[in-house]
Amino acid sequence: MVAVVIIRKGAMMKRSYRDSITVGFAMFAIFFGAGNLIFPPYLGFSAGRDWLSATGGFLLTDPFLAILTVVVTTKLGGRIDDIGRRVGVNFAKGLGVLTILLITSLVAVPRTAATVHEIAIAPNFPGISPVWTSIIFFSLTMYFVFNEGRVMDLIGNFLTPMLLITLAVFIIRVVFNPPGELLAPTVEGNSFIRGFTEGYQTMDALAAPLMAGIVVTDFVRRGYDSPQQSYHMVKKAGYIALILLIFVYGGLTYIGATMGSHFPASVTRVEILLGAFSQVFGDMGAVLIALIVTLACLTTSVGLTATCGDFFHSISNGRFSYKAIVLLSVGVSFLISLFTVDEIIIYAGPMLEVIYPVIMTLVLLSAVDRFIVYDMIYVGAVVGTLLMSLVEVVSQLLGWEALSQWVDHWIPLANIGLAWIMPAIILSIIFGLIGKYAGVGKKIYGS
Repeated sequence: MVAVVIIRKGAMMKRSYRDSITVGFAMFAIFFGAGNLIFPPYLGFSAGRDWLSATGGFLLTDPFLAILTVVVTTKLGGRIDDIGRRVGVNFAKGLGVLTILLITSLVAVPRTAATVHEIAIAPNFPGISPVWTSIIFFSLTMYFVFNEGRVMDLIGNFLTPMLLITLAVFIIRVVFNPPGELLAPTVEGNSFIRGFTEGYQTMDALAAPLMAGIVVTDFVRRGYDSPQQSYHMVKKAGYIALILLIFVYGGLTYIGATMGSHFPASVTRVEILLGAFSQVFGDMGAVLIALIVTLACLTTSVGLTATCGDFFHSISNGRFSYKAIVLLSVGVSFLISLFTVDEIIIYAGPMLEVIYPVIMTLVLLSAVDRFIVYDMIYVGAVVGTLLMSLVEVVSQLLGWEALSQWVDHWIPLANIGLAWIMPAIILSIIFGLIGKYAGVGKKIYGS
């Protein structure tokens, strides 16, 4: 009898190990969209010999924050609006809506089409307008969204291993045979902070609450029914995805750092990626990266567009049809995709610099959620974070140098890009005391 129990436990452990690896690879694929390819090489190029510092900043916002958000959201319940529920129901829903819009039709989806044009089409067919690229790209997106079938399964099953193997070969070859020396940074400023804010552009932490629900559902389907089991498996899968993402992002940043002697300082993110692949793989490099990016961007566009349709169809209780939402989403994405990749990145920057600190605040508080008695602590922290983030972004957009200098001088940690931390702490304490002594707000989920 003891032997039977031991055998069963061994079989369960083996299945658990296999499932955690499978889902861990899937999490890697979810977070490492083709659009993310363009950020680390450019970051490395701009940082030069300071690439390790830049990599550290980048890894904090992606993948550490993204994986932590998945784990924390799973612990809270696994839904996209769980991460902000202690601030308020309406706030949580609003945050969910804004997040979905940013990771779909406002930024991420149009960026996939723009990336395909600049990496796959423009270098090989320079006479084709981005309008035609986007028309064909979004026509395929709608076809697959409305006709899900084996084609997407085949792309999904083979694309991720192909992408990972190609990147591994790419990184290893450059490590052992660098195309150039590590030079001085091409951009002035703190490389760590540049990496930290560049990580915002991946938007993985914004997508993480949504991805938590997908991962939890998959583990439940595999037989891990209890919240404790699924939470434990999500953590194991998260560790695997984290290791893979650290390897890929770190390797790509180093590759960019070795390209300093091959490009001028004015080079774009796309040009760095194309140039790096050509250096390593020769003439086949452009073809290889074009194929990988096209397929990966298409699957990303299809997945995110379908997610947008499902989300707004669900929260409207069916008042808005799935197809109508998809058509509207694709229409907005098409218009924005006519800008260049760098223009989309610049346009998205201020929005991400406001919302990312709020997400970070909520994730950090939620990680110690059971120790926080009063909901008003969450409210104060979010108010402090949001106000300081808005002050910084507005002062940058309007060129208010005096205000920016005042913030850098008087606000702790502002010189390393974390000016929101101290206001968040101070207002969370003040609001917490109000919650305790004035009886304002709720305690522990309204109990």
